[in-house]
Amino acid sequence: MLKASFSHYSPLSQLVLSLLIILGSFFLTMFAGSVLAYFFFNINILTDTESINILSDAANISALKFYQAIYSTGMFIIPPFILAYLVHNNVFGFLFLNHKTPFLTFVVASVTIIVALPMINFLAEINSHLQLPDFLSGAESWMRTSEDQAKTITEKFLVMNSPLDLLLNLLLIAVIPALGEELLFRGVLQKIFTNMTNNIHWGIVITAFLFAALHMQFFGLLPRMAMGILFGYLLIWTKSLWVPIVAHLMNNGLAVLSAYYIQRGNLPKQMESVGTNDNFWFLGLLSCFLVILLMFGFFWRREI
Repeated sequence: MLKASFSHYSPLSQLVLSLLIILGSFFLTMFAGSVLAYFFFNINILTDTESINILSDAANISALKFYQAIYSTGMFIIPPFILAYLVHNNVFGFLFLNHKTPFLTFVVASVTIIVALPMINFLAEINSHLQLPDFLSGAESWMRTSEDQAKTITEKFLVMNSPLDLLLNLLLIAVIPALGEELLFRGVLQKIFTNMTNNIHWGIVITAFLFAALHMQFFGLLPRMAMGILFGYLLIWTKSLWVPIVAHLMNNGLAVLSAYYIQRGNLPKQMESVGTNDNFWFLGLLSCFLVILLMFGFFWRREI
């Protein structure tokens, strides 16, 4: 009865509907997660505040990873399917999940991400030196504090003492975000903003900005926005959401794998900062050039 019943809604109305679905799904799944956490970890979120405060020495990292998985599922994975069901007769078609894509396309998308790593670090280096005007010094101080806290959270989540920890982090940090964030941002929001502006490029840029802003790491805005734009064009030129999903998975998965092997001493610490060394301008610009060439290949072979 409800299938495609909101198909006649305007893009703005669909955006509002999306936000309502996201909020509803988020609160329901977090409630379910709180109940499950009580049984699995014996944690009551109302009283055991230190256990769920990752900045605390008493933080239960396993429980927090569980919450992260629940949060990501409720906010990113479930809502796109609900919205697609409400606004379209073909859920998988609406989300670009039913398009047959050659295996070589996924290979080239993965190579593009590897080639883009110095570019991303290059943009992050530039972003880290940006300063706000003096009258916004308070906001900048808050941003840098938030950035330091986010870095601490990431470092704690990436501590891996066994192959099982590696697999769990690949699921939590690579698989779930790649699937969920691409479903929501490229599968739903990019389409809505494209229809609102009647311009595919504006749709990609606005969605990429929101994608970057969601991470609440303001001094990493440029590299994340660049990745969002790259993912957006991968979708438009291949007509398959699986391509940016695989690219996103490759990006996040490489970060987890490099952290694991660096901790084990199998890789040098410098691997985390390729593109930010003394030759970062050269490597960064070379990476940008190669990424543009690879993306031009997608454009050249795009499906109309």
